[in-house]
Amino acid sequence: MKVEQIKDNGEEVRLRVFASAAEMSKAFTDGLDAFVVQYQMDQLEGDSSLEKINNALGEEDGKAAVYNAVINYLVPFALEKQGTMPVSTYGIESDETPEPDKMFSFDMTVLVKPEFELSSYKPVKVEIEPKPEVNEADIDEQISMLVRQFSAAQQGVQPDDASLQVPEVTDEWVADNMSPMGIATVAELRDRFRATSEEELENRYAQAKMAAAMDEYAKRFEGEISEKMIEVMTQELYETFLAQLSQEGITLDAFFAQQHLTEEEVRANLATQAKMQLLQGFILDAIFRHEALKLEPSDMIAAMRNIAPGREEETFEAMQKSGRSTLLKEGASRMKAAGWIMANTEFVVAE
Repeated sequence: MKVEQIKDNGEEVRLRVFASAAEMSKAFTDGLDAFVVQYQMDQLEGDSSLEKINNALGEEDGKAAVYNAVINYLVPFALEKQGTMPVSTYGIESDETPEPDKMFSFDMTVLVKPEFELSSYKPVKVEIEPKPEVNEADIDEQISMLVRQFSAAQQGVQPDDASLQVPEVTDEWVADNMSPMGIATVAELRDRFRATSEEELENRYAQAKMAAAMDEYAKRFEGEISEKMIEVMTQELYETFLAQLSQEGITLDAFFAQQHLTEEEVRANLATQAKMQLLQGFILDAIFRHEALKLEPSDMIAAMRNIAPGREEETFEAMQKSGRSTLLKEGASRMKAAGWIMANTEFVVAE
């Protein structure tokens, strides 16, 4: 692969990428394989990934998907060749049609990832609220909701229907309805709900502690996140938001009507979120560098579990084949830095 820099304004770099015939062959095999795994098409009909994509999406949409998959496969290798770590890549253009066994070229813009520092790396001290506890009333409410849902399904009505007949929760009812889940008594049902609730509260409390520590580190952030970075990240979040609506079968206009929001308000909210994500990422990068943290195999496994729970092996193989191991390492290094923060922050419980 050959990469030429055709423009550099200090923040954005415009590159021209030339992929060889051999690299295009791999793009049409490994790149499409990665696409199929990413979108969970691997069990669909077809002898090859190309056939699976075309069978699933049709000729026109399949053609567009193949183009995007091939480009997405080539981009990480081009960045590695150039030695550039991006915040984002965009503006991909080509006058050519990608084909296997045929040279291909395209242009793209890279928003280069900067390195920021903190004014101090001394561990912070933060005050937090006491850890919440699961109370019996919460468990009562969860059991009540469960029984209403089961009864509504059995009686063919909605859970809030006035005609719904709600039975008393006894060991007999639990055994009749919950035995497939390994629950046979009311006591076991309460224990299951208690364990689930305690796990959820534990996760929320850990997130609250991390957020409080990050707020303190944000005060030490040196430098300025550019408007261009916020703009690009906001657009990426907006496109993700649109994809989620599409998956749920909700139109954009319907969402705006339901939530009483405008596109400008949604974008403003996403811009705030984008700035926070960028800030936190840069803080974690700085701590990882300053503390000279090292990645272990367990860190990579944890990152994979975070990215694709239950599909770690397939996703790892797909990321390796598609040249995206750098993204995996970035995620793992930031998780490692977050772990360092949690281990070294002094958390003081408010009285």
